[in-house]
Amino acid sequence: MNKLRRIFALSLFAGAAALAQGVPAEPEFAESALPTFRETFSGGTLDQTKWFIDTGQAPGNIDGVNHGTLSAEHVDLSTGMLRLKLTQKVSGTLATSTGAEIRSKRLFGYGTYVWVARAASTSATPRGAGSAVSGTVFDVFNFINDSETEIDFEYQGQSPATLEMTNYSTVSHSQSTSTPVPGADSSFHEYKFVWNAAKIEFYVDGTLVSTHMEHIPSAPAAVLINLWGTNSTSFGGLATHGATSYLYVSSFSYIAAH
Repeated sequence: MNKLRRIFALSLFAGAAALAQGVPAEPEFAESALPTFRETFSGGTLDQTKWFIDTGQAPGNIDGVNHGTLSAEHVDLSTGMLRLKLTQKVSGTLATSTGAEIRSKRLFGYGTYVWVARAASTSATPRGAGSAVSGTVFDVFNFINDSETEIDFEYQGQSPATLEMTNYSTVSHSQSTSTPVPGADSSFHEYKFVWNAAKIEFYVDGTLVSTHMEHIPSAPAAVLINLWGTNSTSFGGLATHGATSYLYVSSFSYIAAH
């Protein structure tokens, strides 16, 4: 997770980012009292007893370089699962990037977190043909309090076959690794991390790909899913003019640690 997204995420929990569709500007978060949580995103509309739709300034926003926002209109369940959309336009040196993000209303602690997702691509359907484009970032992760806890799975559009995994215990204390996942933008994969006080184990399709034992966080945190745009020669890549990208997530589940 780069500096731009950390600044953005802090503003969310400080109440500076707007929240969509009738939820309060300064919500009260509750740690999950349930040992399990499962969301299949199959109800046709997002269950707003469980999720916020975040709007306003997006990660990757840079004045004069990338006008990045999040839109509630870019969140839909019309394909039988969660679909987030990102649109980009470029005029001169300025990109306009409109993405999307949802965030859980509950906070979750140690346990097993599993997402089944197809990384961002140009396919308007879950199993249609499409590929990643430069200028996109897709994340499934947890977060609270300026990265007091943060654990990420992340893809950048200009390197779509490289999965990045990062954990934070503060903004300045983190551990990162990466692993190849060929075809992440063309097919669904299972992304799982198992988090306890001593370590975080990261799995892709049931295979352990990395274990982190440094800067392990402890605070319960919200779960987030987002797709946002960049216009950078480094992180995320330069914006792709006229591109529309889609992220698909068919399920998320949580099982508390015993």
